[in-house]
Amino acid sequence: AWIRKKRKDPPTIEEILKNENYREEMKQKIKDVAEKDKLLQAKEYKEGLVAEPVHTHVKGHASAPYYGKKEPSQDPTSTASTFQPGSWMPPGSSSSHNK
Repeated sequence: AWIRKKRKDPPTIEEILKNENYREEMKQKIKDVAEKDKLLQAKEYKEGLVAEPVHTHVKGHASAPYYGKKEPSQDPTSTASTFQPGSWMPPGSSSSHNK
């Protein structure tokens, strides 16, 4: 607050020590709560009250230039900095075109 000029006087040594002690207490409380929560979750998993998280297998990353199946398409595709032009299909090769 003093650096931002919200108060006139700089913090005293006692205030600095008090703030440091408060931060350490909060870190310890957070650690204790996280440990209790971890034990509670393990107990609930063991009792069958909560389903265990599903372990999924990641085959690729969505931001990768080639994600999923790569099949040629008549339509051009663009993702981020990559561009794939549409593939050329000769006339009459598909039933959707009129002759």
